[in-house]
Amino acid sequence: MSVEKILVVDDVESNRILLKKALVAINGYAVVEAINGEEAIIKFESENPDLVLMDVNMPGMDGYQAASKIKEIMGDN
Repeated sequence: MSVEKILVVDDVESNRILLKKALVAINGYAVVEAINGEEAIIKFESENPDLVLMDVNMPGMDGYQAASKIKEIMGDN
């Protein structure tokens, strides 16, 4: 499986910007951003990314909770 689209989730804007620039420069990945766990789930469902890079410490729904919900959405895949 090749990775083409990556979902980057972090509540710190500078972290998202830095990671996006690196991912685009390295391999030209398409990068989708989310600012928290709730938005990550919405973007995951609408954008269907190949990979998710997520901070664990975020206000509201943290990365662990969001990852668990995304895993539920994925089912047995």
